[in-house]
Amino acid sequence: MLLTRPSRHVTAFHLALYLAVLAIFAFAGLTQAHAAPPLVYSKDGVSFEHPVGWKVTEDVVAQDETRMRSIDLEGPNEAVVTLMFSPFFSVQDIEKFAAAAARNRADAARANTAQQARMGPVTAAPITRQVAGKENKGVSQRFVVSMLGQNLPHEARFFKAALDGTTAIIMTQVADEDAKAAEPGFAMALDTLRYTAAKR
Repeated sequence: MLLTRPSRHVTAFHLALYLAVLAIFAFAGLTQAHAAPPLVYSKDGVSFEHPVGWKVTEDVVAQDETRMRSIDLEGPNEAVVTLMFSPFFSVQDIEKFAAAAARNRADAARANTAQQARMGPVTAAPITRQVAGKENKGVSQRFVVSMLGQNLPHEARFFKAALDGTTAIIMTQVADEDAKAAEPGFAMALDTLRYTAAKR
């Protein structure tokens, strides 16, 4: 006897097949999004690559004798890369700089009573990674941010690099829960960082 419409089992099979195909297309789309070519930031002698979805939010020069230039690159979930350029950094010890940054971070949290954030003790350790195309030794700081009843572990990293006529100090920071997603963006920006002396 011929069936004029599919049985319940056939319909369920086709639905499962349809959902599987949709999942494959969705995964392919996700893969293509992650495989998108990086964007290039290039301005006044500084250049680096960063993933789509990351954005340079600040590029300013201090109006004092240091003429320090500071660039902020922000990624998803408050991941941030800060690049600072000044010849004065040539004599700066990166461990002392990182320790001072930790103190400033804690002071800023205490001063911002609206957020009621607290910074836990800092644990520092040496770290090595590619910066400006070369192996670079830096400092990793681990600490916990307590806010609104939540404890969020974070990591900040600090590096120092001698570039063309200046010295750069590079900082990255992200919450542990977002670190895996942010790491490729950090690696891309730091490894492709280049500087050539130029007038602003």
